[in-house]
Amino acid sequence: MTRLIARLILAMLLLPLSGAIVVLFFGLFASRGSQPAAYELVFMWLVVDAFIGVYWLLLWRDMVRWTPKRTRDTSLAAIGAVTAGTMVGAFFVAAMRAPSLGGILVGGGVAPIVWVLATVLIWRETPQERIDRIRSAGTEAVCCPVCGYNMTGLRESRCPECGSQFTLDELLATHAQRDDDALERG
Repeated sequence: MTRLIARLILAMLLLPLSGAIVVLFFGLFASRGSQPAAYELVFMWLVVDAFIGVYWLLLWRDMVRWTPKRTRDTSLAAIGAVTAGTMVGAFFVAAMRAPSLGGILVGGGVAPIVWVLATVLIWRETPQERIDRIRSAGTEAVCCPVCGYNMTGLRESRCPECGSQFTLDELLATHAQRDDDALERG
């Protein structure tokens, strides 16, 4: 099994593992025989959200090219996710026109979903990073100027990834330009 397949399987386990933590907390709440207080639910979500954040970061940390922008955007995504969860929770409390534990339950679940979705977008490989990765593997590649897809060996000059059409001269000119840029960065 490749490392990527193993990571994908571990990523799919995030939901059931997080759910197990929630079930554990509700088991503790039920053992008391009373409804959980709002602060207990907030604490539960802090634990679950922290687990999700640490698990997700540890799972993907060495596959992400950590630039200062990605690091900053990831931190802002965490703040934005907590803010979104708080706003959704407050909306549900206001909509029910009474203090409600349902708002905390819904709002607490929104934050990790927003954060994971945001990191998927933030951590995506850029076309230039894809080209650099392919070239660092020792493969001389002709890549799509638009999306960075490796077009080496294709029988036509249309990118199967993004659908862009090029002439052979355009592909070779872009390839030569990237080589010149790489030498200058060298």
